[in-house]
Amino acid sequence: MSTQVVRGTPAFRLSRTPRKIALLAHVLTSVGWFGMASMVAAAGVAAAATGDATLPAFLYRAMADAVWLTVPMGVLALATGVLLGVGTKWGLVAHWWVVAKIVINAAVLVTDPLVVSRAANRALDSGHAPTPLYGSTIAHCVMLAVATTLSVVKPGGRTPWRRTATAAPPREMAIAGRR
Repeated sequence: MSTQVVRGTPAFRLSRTPRKIALLAHVLTSVGWFGMASMVAAAGVAAAATGDATLPAFLYRAMADAVWLTVPMGVLALATGVLLGVGTKWGLVAHWWVVAKIVINAAVLVTDPLVVSRAANRALDSGHAPTPLYGSTIAHCVMLAVATTLSVVKPGGRTPWRRTATAAPPREMAIAGRR
């Protein structure tokens, strides 16, 4: 008996328990990443608002070094998201909301070390924060909140890159496959 693979059905599908484990890992890493991004943004606001002469330097150092935690957490969120996309009905590029989440993830991952960490190091050297430090940290929080909202709302709209299911096999082939 041969097994026919119908185009449009995934070759790899997570069963119930692995899917739940992957989903839990994705939610935990995503929430952790959002929490870290919020901490970095709060540190920037606190550094700007404090009257203490030494506190900003410690906060800028924490912001610069946070990249060692935020980037791995973002990579884990991306990896678990890709696993869920490949292993579930949502697909990796079948729905616009999934594509948007991937783009958001990539943007935050790239700008974290290239913008936030560098701006925090400049602030540490100069004693005051440059504009990109505040804007980028707040933008990261907003972008990760948008990604979370997309995950919950799952707005409609399929991409042109989705795999489309072909028509059911002819009746003769379906009967022959059952023998």
